[in-house]
Amino acid sequence: MNLFESYGPGKARAKDRLEHTKSHLDGGFDVEELIAYIEKSLGNPVVCAGRLSSHAFAKGILAWFENSNLEAMKNWFYVSECLHKYQFMLQSDKVNLLPKTLDFMRALVSDNASLIDWFCNCNEIIDEKRIQSTTTADFLAYQIILAVKGDFSQVVERCLQMNEKPPKGPKKIYMLDNEFFMALASGDVSEMESTLTELTSPISIKKRLDIESGFSEGLISTFGVIYAKIAWRHGYEVRVDTPYIPMEWLPVNPLVRYNQIYSFLK
Repeated sequence: MNLFESYGPGKARAKDRLEHTKSHLDGGFDVEELIAYIEKSLGNPVVCAGRLSSHAFAKGILAWFENSNLEAMKNWFYVSECLHKYQFMLQSDKVNLLPKTLDFMRALVSDNASLIDWFCNCNEIIDEKRIQSTTTADFLAYQIILAVKGDFSQVVERCLQMNEKPPKGPKKIYMLDNEFFMALASGDVSEMESTLTELTSPISIKKRLDIESGFSEGLISTFGVIYAKIAWRHGYEVRVDTPYIPMEWLPVNPLVRYNQIYSFLK
């Protein structure tokens, strides 16, 4: 089957997104200039590192969706998240934890344990007040971090809090995520798979398009990949028949060697 046929009604969007990614790689990044700005501390190195991170992510997406090269994809995802780490070291903030946590998907898929541990213990990006409020996106982001760490007693406690005081408006969609975390904490593989199936349904994909990266939109469900990877990391080999969670990404198999590519990261 052609790659895009597996997307069904979403195949046109998936195909367009891959072409969009290729077009950016063909002329959207002046990599040498970005490197020079960082190494010489010119302009804004933080912004330059962010651009290089986007470039690395795009390279990883293309490595997989065009060439089915799992190792190359994992290494580029690793580089992308290393660049985020570099950004945080230069300048950190406690605003918008969820986008940072969605970017963390790249570390999870790379299977690099040290990078995963670093992110899960990076307190400099956490607003203690916001992660306690069930009506914020930060609450969900922190649930992801706790789930990766395996702190399921706290995950369950917070899930119950969310049930008692659910978010309103657009954030109501995160109640489905709450169901996944409850299933994960109890080790209910069938329920995890059920919520992941719903999460990657056409309706759910459409509702979360604006949360996706410009290079992932229509190709994967970042939430779905994160949750499935967390399950596998804890020994629950969930399987969902959807192109939005590539099965090949789920086994936890670190690379023998990771290449940071850029000398300023080494």
